[in-house]
Amino acid sequence: MNKKTLRNDIILIASLLLVAVISLIFVLSSRTKTSTLAKVYVKNELVLTIDLSKKEEKDYPVNGLNGELVVHTRDGAICVSKSNCPHQDCVKTGYVSTSNHPIICAYNATYIIIDGVANYDVEI
Repeated sequence: MNKKTLRNDIILIASLLLVAVISLIFVLSSRTKTSTLAKVYVKNELVLTIDLSKKEEKDYPVNGLNGELVVHTRDGAICVSKSNCPHQDCVKTGYVSTSNHPIICAYNATYIIIDGVANYDVEI
């Protein structure tokens, strides 16, 4: 290989890397931060909306069909921390922070979804 070809190859590779880095910086800086909302429904009626982008730790009591359950938020995620339902499946679901996984408590006719791209048509 001659020196001129090697030098041209190095210049080409460096130019491509520079374009890639500039593109990455542009894409990351142009992202808009949106708030993530958790919506709590009882018998298909919206009873509570929580902004998860605040990332606060807080408990929210919710009156379900057969009693009260406690919804807990922490670090941009939500869970049911206490419920009077017999099987505790809603509590066992744990923390959810994405729109592709709802929390459902059938006993209390309550469900929680994260507002996002996924669209749920849940009927209890």
